[in-house]
Amino acid sequence: MSRYALLSDTIRAALNGIVPSKDGELVYYPCRVTLKNGESLDTVYIEPETPYLRMWGVYPEDDRFKSWIRIEDVAEVEDSPTRLPAKFANEIYRQGESGMGYTVFTVVFSDGDRQECSSGNAIDFIHYPKGKGPADVVEVLPHQGRGSEPLKGPDWCWCLYSE
Repeated sequence: MSRYALLSDTIRAALNGIVPSKDGELVYYPCRVTLKNGESLDTVYIEPETPYLRMWGVYPEDDRFKSWIRIEDVAEVEDSPTRLPAKFANEIYRQGESGMGYTVFTVVFSDGDRQECSSGNAIDFIHYPKGKGPADVVEVLPHQGRGSEPLKGPDWCWCLYSE
């Protein structure tokens, strides 16, 4: 028996328009969601329950280090404006974590600027420099930036659904 609701047709259609990133068998949908109460959240992973549990081993609401929202509370879904483009996130996922429970990488922008980033093992969301966004990313350098003080990624929350 599942803990979570099924996706509505509207949310399923919106997710189909988002290019996911992939870490092994887990498919990440880094989203901006608008909740039914009108609140907007830019950093939400919408995930199916079963693969999430295989990867993370515990429900997000049972892990004091994770934030989560209910799929029933979501009114609208779109691609997150703070995500790394999927092809770059996938490159970092393929390279694996930089150390026990963390990942460090450098994002290279089209104007040559670089930003060192750090995150846990979910790396899709970053803080973009003023005036830059996903379309400005031209390269990522996995595991580079350890000697600096990499910018920690934004907090995110999980939103699981039943398949």
